Amino acid sequence: MSLPLSTTIIIISVVFAILPIIAVASRFWSRSIKNAGTSWDDYFILPGLIFSVALCVTTIVAVTLGGLGSHILLDADGNIVLDKRLTIFLQTEFAAQLISVVSLVFTKLSVVLFYRRIFRGKLFSIVSVALLVIISGWGVSFFFAILLECIPISQAWKSLYGTPEHGKYCYQYVPMFKATAISNMIVDIGILSVPIPIVWGLKAPLRQRIAISGIFLLGAFVVGISIARVYFFYQSTASYEDALDITVNIAPALYWSELEASIAVVSACLPTLKPLSSHIGPILVEFASKFSLLSAAKSSFERLPRSTTDLDPVSVKQRKFLDGGLVNRCEAIELGNFNGECDKDHEQSGIFVQRSFQQSEHSQRIGELGGDFTS
Repeated sequence: MSLPLSTTIIIISVVFAILPIIAVASRFWSRSIKNAGTSWDDYFILPGLIFSVALCVTTIVAVTLGGLGSHILLDADGNIVLDKRLTIFLQTEFAAQLISVVSLVFTKLSVVLFYRRIFRGKLFSIVSVALLVIISGWGVSFFFAILLECIPISQAWKSLYGTPEHGKYCYQYVPMFKATAISNMIVDIGILSVPIPIVWGLKAPLRQRIAISGIFLLGAFVVGISIARVYFFYQSTASYEDALDITVNIAPALYWSELEASIAVVSACLPTLKPLSSHIGPILVEFASKFSLLSAAKSSFERLPRSTTDLDPVSVKQRKFLDGGLVNRCEAIELGNFNGECDKDHEQSGIFVQRSFQQSEHSQRIGELGGDFTS
């Protein structure tokens, strides 16, 4: 049984509001482990995070109050009813476009500033500055293009796209939206391609260069999401220009926009998390080791018989021998079906060695478990 579209959108929004928060918190934790302080790339990721979460919140409001994911309301004659719910949807959809651009701009700037912090070189400096200018210009241009979609601005939510009234005050924003998505994808590809030649120019082992390139190319997820967003937007525009059922048809484009903003923040933080993984890794290994030892000890205890009445006499003697009870050389010979006299001195020596071995093994196990016991 599939979930309703509105429920699916809320789940996606909640998950992808939490993920970038965890990523940014881990980023600053990693910086504190190194005692490295904060840099400009750390400062710029914060607005990216804030607007990414705001985008998810806006989408949830669009679902709960604006009817996103539900079919648009029609009157008896089949005309669209521009009621309060639809107005809220149009307001949140308008806000989501602006918030998405702002979040992506700050995240992209953070990535390039991170490059400038770790890479050096005259050519790279020129290329990175050019990227900063392009990203800033891209953000300012499309932010105001969206903001001034209608004059006055309030007509963006007082009339519905495709209606004659909307055409009086607003331009055809579908081509602009497509231009935003496609240009955004091109900028992402440019950002991803910048560090790769530098990494492969390093005098480092091949395996290390591949690993470093992989870390930077994790941002390719964002490019993939950009492609998906363009695809779903093309699908939605083809349908709602005819049916005008905007609250359903444009839903995939909206939640893919919030996925893009959230994953962009996460991808921007991943290359900075190595100190954190180096710090937590040994702790996790130690915990796993202790847990496995405790499980093994518990399993060994559960295999012991409840009482010696369940065992035959030979088995009892074997259990005494294996568990390090008062076993002497005579009993060992008897269990092995040997014949011979037992020397009492050897017998006492066997008891002493066996007890010493048992005590030493027990102390070692307690030490490995991290116990602090006193006898």
